[in-house]
Amino acid sequence: MSLKRYLDILKQIRRERGLKYEACGAPAHHGHHIIPVSETGIHAGLVYEPANIMILCDDCHLLMHPGIRSTDWLTIRRGRGQAIRQT
Repeated sequence: MSLKRYLDILKQIRRERGLKYEACGAPAHHGHHIIPVSETGIHAGLVYEPANIMILCDDCHLLMHPGIRSTDWLTIRRGRGQAIRQT
């Protein structure tokens, strides 16, 4: 996967859809794959397909990945999306 290409796709999606996640209205930072990369593979075309990517806020993205809610989930939450926030 090319991080630059992925970040460019996220910028394109934000331009087209806006900077806020439409479900909760919070500022959105995270790209979430509807069909997970774990199923398609990191080199699949769906990694870069805008129709397969939702832009989510921190909390909504955590809800999409309930398995990461461990005793240390607040630490994980603070670190999520750091590369994406830079864009």
